[in-house]
Amino acid sequence: MAEGVWTLQFDDMLLPGPNQLMRMHAQRYRMLRDELRMIGLAKLTPKAPPEPIERCRIEVDMWRPKRNLLDADAKFGAVKPLLDVLQPDRTYTRKMGTRSLPDVTPGLGLIRDDRDGEGDLTGCITTLTVRQHLGAARVDVTVTALS
Repeated sequence: MAEGVWTLQFDDMLLPGPNQLMRMHAQRYRMLRDELRMIGLAKLTPKAPPEPIERCRIEVDMWRPKRNLLDADAKFGAVKPLLDVLQPDRTYTRKMGTRSLPDVTPGLGLIRDDRDGEGDLTGCITTLTVRQHLGAARVDVTVTALS
């Protein structure tokens, strides 16, 4: 494995498309994100660096059965929960009726954020490539640190 390159493989994982994600109940989305994080903790090779990567290139390869293929724009939306999981833990306020409760979205701490870093933008991800292949459900992620 080259230095500055991290990989993840999610076997038997079929990421939902963006239309499903938009309609997904918040608890179900949290369960999906937690599942991705738990698998990520076990499968991230090598382990995450002590500090999140400041600038990176991310490549995602998704294998999907023919009946579950996504169109060109939907395949990018499907990786949102994956990008959420690659970030450090984030705190936020959750509403429960009239009360506001502090909560944490746990992450792997691999990348600084999931914002766009193309051109003059200040986000971490300079290039996001998502490829779709026919086959049994699986997702491979490669994160390459850039200097």
